[in-house]
Amino acid sequence: MKKFSLFLTILMMLSVLVSCSEKKSPKQQQKKEYTFSHQDSVDVLNLVNQFKTYLEENNLRSAVEMLNILKGDSIFPMEPVQQRRQAMALSMVKGVKYEVNYLMFHSDRNNEVKMDITLFEKEENDPRPNKISFYFRPVRFEGQWYLTVKDNITDINNENNFQHEGMESETEEVDEE
Repeated sequence: MKKFSLFLTILMMLSVLVSCSEKKSPKQQQKKEYTFSHQDSVDVLNLVNQFKTYLEENNLRSAVEMLNILKGDSIFPMEPVQQRRQAMALSMVKGVKYEVNYLMFHSDRNNEVKMDITLFEKEENDPRPNKISFYFRPVRFEGQWYLTVKDNITDINNENNFQHEGMESETEEVDEE
């Protein structure tokens, strides 16, 4: 009888341990699944390519008018002061070539597009750097994609929104033809 009660006690303890280990923490239960389709990539690339076209045409006004700011749970066009500052920065880095390097999707609010800007053509042995990079943070808001800029000015109010949230990222190399 003692062996049987000892066996039952051990069995109950094991069942309690197993059931406790299977419980998910509140943080795990709240983890949101993000899915991105080929259409998301196309939509974001279309926005970035339009921005790139404006830069190539030296139409800085139209380019910066495409940029938005995410504030909390709302998205707004950049304010005129920010647009002027962004246009000024872009005018100083007039490129001869603009190339989308990659797209990286994490969540609706945490994504990245890297665009390389070739500032001048150079000879093969020329040691001077001739490229800089510009980073977008595409945001999906209410099913539509918007371009925001990845910088410390427009992201400052949203730093908690842009954690990787433990999600695997989906990176898509861009092959421009």
